[in-house]
Amino acid sequence: MVTEVAFFNAVPGKEEELGQAIVRGLDVIRQHPECISAHVTRCIEQPKKYMLTNVWTSLEAHTVDFRGGPLFPQWRAHIEGLFEGTPEVFHYEAF
Repeated sequence: MVTEVAFFNAVPGKEEELGQAIVRGLDVIRQHPECISAHVTRCIEQPKKYMLTNVWTSLEAHTVDFRGGPLFPQWRAHIEGLFEGTPEVFHYEAF
């Protein structure tokens, strides 16, 4: 299993909208057969920051299968224009 952690910063004034869009987009991510779980949390100290945490069966399930498949553009369509810059994305495995 691999845990993907992605950090998003909302466009000023779009904080609530981004959060709602990410929640809607979770349904798209969860459709992928190699997605084990997907959820989002919001930073208390900096409410414009969101952390998306997805667990995949493997690194390739996310980086190749999901990102290269038809679900990725559907997911991104939910959040497009609501975040600043490029999201930081990291992958972790149990140690």
